[in-house]
Amino acid sequence: MKRINLHKDFSSTDKLDQFPEIEFHYSVSENSAWENLLIQIDKPKLNTHPIFRSLFLRISVAATILLLLGTVNFFRFYTKTLYVPAGQHFTYVFPDNSKIDLNAQSVVSFHPYWFTFSRSLTLDGEAFFTVPKGLGFKVVSKLGETTVFGTSFNIYSRENDYSVTCFTGKVRVVSTGRNERVLLNPNEKAFITKDGFLRFAQQVNVATVKSWRDNMFVFTGSPIETVLQEIERQYNIKIHFDGKPGLTYTGNFSRSLSGKEVLDLVCTSLGIKFDAKSDTEFLVN
Repeated sequence: MKRINLHKDFSSTDKLDQFPEIEFHYSVSENSAWENLLIQIDKPKLNTHPIFRSLFLRISVAATILLLLGTVNFFRFYTKTLYVPAGQHFTYVFPDNSKIDLNAQSVVSFHPYWFTFSRSLTLDGEAFFTVPKGLGFKVVSKLGETTVFGTSFNIYSRENDYSVTCFTGKVRVVSTGRNERVLLNPNEKAFITKDGFLRFAQQVNVATVKSWRDNMFVFTGSPIETVLQEIERQYNIKIHFDGKPGLTYTGNFSRSLSGKEVLDLVCTSLGIKFDAKSDTEFLVN
């Protein structure tokens, strides 16, 4: 115990005796108190850096994951579209070395960066495919779906007409509406009827089917409307038909002829006439 006297400046020292002595008790000695104070001063401050580093690490990991997901989605869903306008043909080689010959006014869409993992595309129009062996190769159209593993085949998919012809290998065709399916061998053809049923024909003339690739167009009992539409596609012209419905055409023509020459050939064989409104517009009646 240590006794401390409190003093105040009084005019007379005698008055100091009037105040009682006050005693303070300490649980520790003066030396111990100083030692504890020095220890607290020298003690390192609480380090908060690990908390901030941990938070930064979590944010960095989350950002990296989001970036990876975004990159994967980009590669997975980025779409490339090939459009062939009227009057032109086009050949394209896919990343897996599959080749497609596109007829006039045809559109194909696919995911180029994902094609190695999933060989799939959509087609509207007509195309001839040459596919090397590998994972399944799928062509999706409005009315049907075609799957192969290594073959060559032709697909015609325009509006309500759909047909697939197998040249080599095997081709599986599934109708979209009725989920009917058929497996085609070489020289066989599958097509969808007007009522939506899937049918197939054996020993078809494949040379006729692929004649468009050689710039030849062959028709057998085809409606005149179908023939005129094909002439429009191949020559990038406009044809107005005002003749009798139900006419059919059997014959062929070469793309080396002009559009006007082809119209004259077709119309003459059917006993109908056509008038040229301009170099690119005609009236058939």
